[in-house]
Amino acid sequence: MRGLPFFLSLLVLLKIELIVGVWRYNNILEDENLFTLQNAVFLKYDGSDFVEWEYPECCNVNNKSSPNAIMKCTSPGFQMVKPLVSSPEEEEARYLFISDSFFSFIWYAVVPIDRGSAETSSKQVRMWIIDPEQADPDEINNTALVPSTQSRYITKHFYNNGQYPVIKLKSKQTHLGHFQKDGYWEAVIPGDERFNDFHIYGQPISFQHRFVIDGQHTFYWPEPAEPNGEREVSLRLAPGSPLSLVWGTCELYRGLLLSDTGALITKNAFLTSEELKVDPGTLPVPPEGYFTVDQAALLEDGIIFRIDGALYWRDNQDRVLTEHPHLPTSGVMGLYQRTCCASNYPVQDVELSSLIVWKENLLLVGPKKLKNPGRENFLKIVLKVPPRVTYLTASFGSHPASLATLVMYSVPGAISRNFLTSYNELVPSWITSTFMTKFKLKDIPKGPFEMRFLESADASLLLWNKETILYSFHNDNEWGEIRPFNASHLSAAAFGSKIHQVTLDHSWNMLVKMENNILFYCKVGMHEVVRLHKWMEPDSRMVLYLNQKEQINMLTLTPEGLHVQKYPMMMETKSAMKGSYHDCPFISFEHSMNTISYNMDKGDQMVLWAQIVYPEGKGVHVKFLSNNADLLYIEQKSHFEGVNSVDTVNTTFIISQKVDYSDATSYTHLTKKTSGIVTLELVPNQIGNTCNLPMSRISHFNVGCPPNRHIRVARPWGMPCEMYSLTNYTILGSVLRDPQQDDIVVHYDWEKFGCLLKTHYKNPFLPSIDLYDGDNYVRNVDANFIVWDRFGRKDYSFNATMRQVACLRESQTWISMLTGGKSLEEAWGPESYRTCFKVSPGKLGNLDQPYEIMNRSSKNFLTFSQVDSATYVFNVKILDPNYSFCDLHAVFAVQTYGITIPKYQHLTTYVAIVFTLFSLCILGYSYCRYVTIFRNLLATKRHKYE
Repeated sequence: MRGLPFFLSLLVLLKIELIVGVWRYNNILEDENLFTLQNAVFLKYDGSDFVEWEYPECCNVNNKSSPNAIMKCTSPGFQMVKPLVSSPEEEEARYLFISDSFFSFIWYAVVPIDRGSAETSSKQVRMWIIDPEQADPDEINNTALVPSTQSRYITKHFYNNGQYPVIKLKSKQTHLGHFQKDGYWEAVIPGDERFNDFHIYGQPISFQHRFVIDGQHTFYWPEPAEPNGEREVSLRLAPGSPLSLVWGTCELYRGLLLSDTGALITKNAFLTSEELKVDPGTLPVPPEGYFTVDQAALLEDGIIFRIDGALYWRDNQDRVLTEHPHLPTSGVMGLYQRTCCASNYPVQDVELSSLIVWKENLLLVGPKKLKNPGRENFLKIVLKVPPRVTYLTASFGSHPASLATLVMYSVPGAISRNFLTSYNELVPSWITSTFMTKFKLKDIPKGPFEMRFLESADASLLLWNKETILYSFHNDNEWGEIRPFNASHLSAAAFGSKIHQVTLDHSWNMLVKMENNILFYCKVGMHEVVRLHKWMEPDSRMVLYLNQKEQINMLTLTPEGLHVQKYPMMMETKSAMKGSYHDCPFISFEHSMNTISYNMDKGDQMVLWAQIVYPEGKGVHVKFLSNNADLLYIEQKSHFEGVNSVDTVNTTFIISQKVDYSDATSYTHLTKKTSGIVTLELVPNQIGNTCNLPMSRISHFNVGCPPNRHIRVARPWGMPCEMYSLTNYTILGSVLRDPQQDDIVVHYDWEKFGCLLKTHYKNPFLPSIDLYDGDNYVRNVDANFIVWDRFGRKDYSFNATMRQVACLRESQTWISMLTGGKSLEEAWGPESYRTCFKVSPGKLGNLDQPYEIMNRSSKNFLTFSQVDSATYVFNVKILDPNYSFCDLHAVFAVQTYGITIPKYQHLTTYVAIVFTLFSLCILGYSYCRYVTIFRNLLATKRHKYE
């Protein structure tokens, strides 16, 4: 009797499977945002038994008896549509959600520049506004260079109302459009020779009560493909294999589609593609006339193919299939290419791996380019296991710097066990996960396995074979099997078909495609999938492709060529879950953490917010997940509000780096210990398959020195700054820190020292220091700093003493720091700085010495030589240990003026001496004459009285 229910269930499944017809729908631009009351829906039925369309009264169909019809609705909401057929079996109905959104105009953009143009450093973008229902065919096909009459009319009305577009690049730079008399805006943006991707958004301005939808635009300029040569042969999968797709890790528009009839390559996201062939070179061509490929990896400078256990290389330039000395020639069991770009991971001076290769007992990793002058070998061994351990599969981890592998441990006479172990490239170490130990041996599926980790703050992964998918979320705290409703596993719900693809996007959507083209859907984090409506015939050769716009494309290979169509995933999921128990525990969730990476220096503070709105009583809140949480201090504040049975929680996260380095026993050790990369994730504590979630949920925080951070000395307002007015200058040997008899001549390096700041010798000088990231100004520096002349002169001083700045003990000085033979650059810095404003046991010291530490807000200034106008080239260095992880230093030059030195200074001295001697001689002679005359008068007077 047990066989009867099984037989009946099999008949039911076969009954569903035998439905031959397939029907689809879309709008004119295949854009899910345009399923609105203002836009038509195109219905299409493929099959011979079509009768007519069934649709609600609030919708109109131009010809309901045609398998290709156009429908337009007058009421928003779910509209039940299905084709009526002559066969006994009914076609499935869909519930199309038609919105009443006021956003129905869209931005059109074109780059009117030829590929061969010499102008590759920038691109000119033309933009105008179109109504999809009234647009010109060229605008629909993205080939228009100027607006149509109707679009020009709409655009000018928007312009007159104050509309203008803003282009936002991935670098967060924005560029405004400037309106032209021909009815469009123009903007110039930084260009790329091969690819451009940007967002266009406008202002909240309406025309006819309708607004413009913000949109993402992509442009490609692929190199023209050279025709295949006579010697070149095909690359194919084994006969009967399903399609296989690989794409560029950071260049999603580069893709390689493998099939058992050949290989197609694209450089523009499959807008066009051509067959990929290889020149066999010295390799013998197999008897079947083509190479049978098992796997492929798309690197930046070429393609790696796994053929019969060996890895072969095809360079992008010469297109010859060769054995490469850096690639293994036997025993390769698998390779895995990174699926998520790691270029935004804020690791510095380290190139993360992009490829994993495993042999039976050996695991190797390699970078994104085979030809890398900085590496001795392309592949590096990261793990070697004993013969009893075998690699089953491998993948890169939830954090870009991690990877993991599933291994099988076999002991003769015992049951083999599988273990998951992970590795970190930044801190080389292996950790074994408890994931596989959570399942009973009988519940663990058999291989072969595939594995993919989710981008998350906690390690989260999916592991699947041909029948089912296992999951582990949040460091093995949530685990289990993903199943469809009322079926034991995915294969059972798909009439025994095998899992072909597992596709993920950044909005937590997961599509599972079976080999018979049945699709299952769920949100990442859910343990139950929903079967979606039939979109493709079971025997169609199709594969899913996620492009740069996060759109799911279906690539279908037919005898006529490759057909590409957009798949309205969100419309399909809404329809499939209409009327089911699937719901979302919250109404909306949004947050401000929308950048993939942030930099956190010492003293920095960042404020993030998250808001979640949910029906009363659901108990939803926001979780802030993190790894390396001890590197950051996170303060969380929440505000709750409830109105009309709807609760709102607004949460603020204040993120900072709070460590005191001023009294560190080992400054260098503490700095390394408290710096690193923290991954933060903002998620609701509850989700559902119907939830709308933001695309960004994780960000990486680089706790350390931001890239290209440096300081510059700003030119004081009104102070002259001369360039190229000096070749060299002389420093007297007597004014050097180490006096010598000979003067020194300094060649002035304008590229290194910058312009000369000119100031009067009597004016005190306080350097004003600014902080920069690259060429972007950050803020004024308010930390303590020191200066010294890089060529050793010491004829400058400071106008304040330690007592005058209120030191509580004797401050550090250059004399006290220059001990032990250290150089000026090494002797004094954040690692050795001790403040004088803290009381310490011992003597106060001499507080009447010059205070040699400066600050933006202090009254301590530089004073220059009062004897001679001079040129000083100063080094400046930030001294405060709590200011930055960076070694902040700069160079600036000051030239004093105002002291007048006579041209004939020595001659004047000689003349003065001669004049003085002459005057003394005259005075001496006058004195002698006076004495002689006086004596004669006295003698004459004496004789007279005698």
